[in-house]
Order: sequence, then C-alpha cells, then structure tokens
Amino acid sequence: MLNEAGFIDYELVADTGFNSSPVTKGVLFRARKPKDVQRRRGMSSNPMDRYDEFFSMVYQPGALDVKTKHLIALGASLGAGCRP
Repeated sequence: MLNEAGFIDYELVADTGFNSSPVTKGVLFRARKPKDVQRRRGMSSNPMDRYDEFFSMVYQPGALDVKTKHLIALGASLGAGCRP
C-alpha cells in the first residue's frame, strides 16, 4: 500500500497501542516520498484537495439526500469500530 501511494524507503518504527477496532493495529511508519511522485501522478501538492473533491462528489444530492448519506456514513464507521 505504501508503494502504491508513492512512498519509498519506509520502515515500521513502533506500535502505537492505538487500535481503533479488534481487527486493526495502530503503527507508526517512517517513509520518504520523492517530490516528483506528485507531479508524475498529477496530484495536487495539498493532500486535502483530493479528499475535498471526493467529499463533494459523494455528498451531492442524488437518489439519496445529503442527510441520509451522512447517516449511512456514520452507521458504517460505527459498525467498523470507529469511536467518537
């Protein structure tokens, strides 16, 4: 997964002890991402730009209204073991 994201020279540094669910384990990685990776993939220099684009596409009114989509996302995150 780190390779797919464009990271190189990565290493597992530590177990954080933060496990968000019984099937996940929180860990800390150290990695490098070459500057040319973002340009090569056509990515923005701001990582939140991609998330904002995704968020606005997902939460556009359509077959389901925006409130229903938010409630479904909340239920899915709670079902996955995420806690507020």
